[in-house]
Amino acid sequence: MTRPRPIRLDHDTWLVMRNDPVIPKAVIERRRDKGGADVYFVIAWDIDPLKRVLMSVQPSLERADALVRYDVPRTSDRDGPPNGINADGSHIVRTPRGQQSQVPEIHDSTAPGLE
Repeated sequence: MTRPRPIRLDHDTWLVMRNDPVIPKAVIERRRDKGGADVYFVIAWDIDPLKRVLMSVQPSLERADALVRYDVPRTSDRDGPPNGINADGSHIVRTPRGQQSQVPEIHDSTAPGLE
């Protein structure tokens, strides 16, 4: 999948789209520094202007665009390891309130090698 190109809003402003096809992920604004060189401000976009945050200043539009990441979709509402087993061998079990409780690993004492 190729990354979509920034959408030019005016001479010095681009909208950067990522996961959402309607709401921009960031805005890139071209400004000039003291020496007259172009610099590109990467601003995390929010509908509320007070929540917009300057993320980075880059020397080119391409580098500014490359810094805007995709959101990683959550495939599960679970926290923790993907197989539900912690490093110590205990299983993660959900309680009714969504809190985690540890259930110890139960071994069959009659199985060979577990004496």
